[in-house]
Amino acid sequence: MKSARRSVKNIAKNISLLVLVALLGILCAANWLTGMNIAQMPADNLLRRAYDHLFGGAVGYELRSSGVAAAEPAQLALTVDGQLYGVQYNLTEMDAGVNAVRALWAQVLADGALEPAGEDALTDALQAGDCALLRYHGSLPLGVIAGWMDGNWSEDGSLLVETLVYTAGTGQLFVRAAAGTLYAADAQASGGAMRSAQQAFRGLPCAFAGGQYAVYPETLLFDSERLSLPLLEPRTVDLLSVQSGAGLEGLLHAFGFTAYADFYAEQNGAARVFVDNVSTLRVSAQGLLQYASSGGEGTVRAYEEGEVRGQSALEAQMDCARLILNEALRAGETDTHASLYAVQQSGEQTTLAFMQLYGGVPVLGDSDFATFCFAEDGTLLSATIRLQRFAAREAQRTVLPARQAAAGASAEERSMMVAYRAEDSVYVPARFYLQTED
Repeated sequence: MKSARRSVKNIAKNISLLVLVALLGILCAANWLTGMNIAQMPADNLLRRAYDHLFGGAVGYELRSSGVAAAEPAQLALTVDGQLYGVQYNLTEMDAGVNAVRALWAQVLADGALEPAGEDALTDALQAGDCALLRYHGSLPLGVIAGWMDGNWSEDGSLLVETLVYTAGTGQLFVRAAAGTLYAADAQASGGAMRSAQQAFRGLPCAFAGGQYAVYPETLLFDSERLSLPLLEPRTVDLLSVQSGAGLEGLLHAFGFTAYADFYAEQNGAARVFVDNVSTLRVSAQGLLQYASSGGEGTVRAYEEGEVRGQSALEAQMDCARLILNEALRAGETDTHASLYAVQQSGEQTTLAFMQLYGGVPVLGDSDFATFCFAEDGTLLSATIRLQRFAAREAQRTVLPARQAAAGASAEERSMMVAYRAEDSVYVPARFYLQTED
C-alpha cells in the first residue's frame, strides 16, 4: 500500500517537473522573440507569424489587406451540358458568376509552367470539351488574378494577362498576355469542382469565335445578343459643399489628413489645398483630387518597410489604392465604381491605373480615371482621381452585337470591348476594337 502511494507521488512530481520545463522553454522562446527585430521580418515569415500569435502583434499588411479584388472581370463563361454560357457587363450577374466558378479556378490556377502557344492550339482546345473563360479589362499580373480566385500562381506570376481559358478536354490553361501573346500550361481541375461550378453558373448562350473571324479565338459571341444601355448625362460634383462635409472628412482621413488639417483656398474657393510637413492634397470642388508626397515620405503607406515584399507588396499597394478610391467615390456620391486595369513596375516604383465603370460598363475619358504611384517601401508618392457623377437617361442605345462586330474586324482589330465615350456632352455606349501592338 505504501509503495503504491510513493509511486503516485513520484508520478505527480515527474509531471510537475515536465510542466515546469515546458513553461521554462516557452518563456525562453518568448524572451528570444522579444529581443529580435520582428518588425523587419516579412509578414509571411513563420517566425513573424508565431510572434504575432503569441503577442497579438499582427499589424500592418495582414490587417490592412482585405484580399478583395481590385478589378472586376469583363466577361465570364462556362460550358454547361455541352453549351457555352457567359455573363458580361452586369455587376450582379458578374458577382454571382465569380462565386460560382471561384473554386474551379482555384484548382486551375495552382501553378504551372507557361510556354508560348499558337492560335491553332487554342482553337482546337476550345472544341475538345468543357471550357471556362475569365477575362479582364486591361492586363493584370497573373499571380494577383490567381489570388483573387483563391488560387496560387507563383511561377510567371508577374506576367500581365487579360484573358484566361481553361480547356478541360485537353487539360490546359491558356492565357492571353499583353500585345496579344498567347501562352499555355498544363492545368487540371477535379470533376467535382467542374460539376459544382456548372450547377451554380447562370448565363446567356454564347460561343467562341474560334478560327472563323479575325478576332481572337476565345472571343465570346452571344446568341441573339441585344445589349441595350442607357445614355449618361454628366452631373455636377461638389466635394466642398456643406452637405458633403462628412464625405470630405472621410476622404481626408483616407489620405492621412485630419479634418483640422491646415489648408488654403484656390480659384476663389473652388479648390482647397491641404498641407502638412510631408504631403499635399489638392481637392477641387468639381472632383479632381491630386495628392503628392515629398522627400520619400508621405501620409499614406501601403505597408511598413520590410513588412512584405514581392507579390505581397503589390497586393498591399492595390488594396491601399482601392480603399482610397472607395472613400473618394463615397465622398463624390458617384454612381460609378473603380476597377484596376493596368500595372506598371519600373525600377523602385509601381504605378496602378484604374478605370471607372457604370453598371459594369467602362466609362472612358481622355485621361485615366485614377492613378497611384507607390515607392518600393510602400509610401504613396502621388495619386490623381477624377471623380464624375452621371444620370441615366430613359433613352437606350443598342450596342452592335459581338458576332457582327467580329465579322467586320480586321487582322489588327483582334480584341473588342463595350464602353461609354463622350459625344456632344453625353456619354454614349458603343463597341470598340482594340488594336494589337504587332
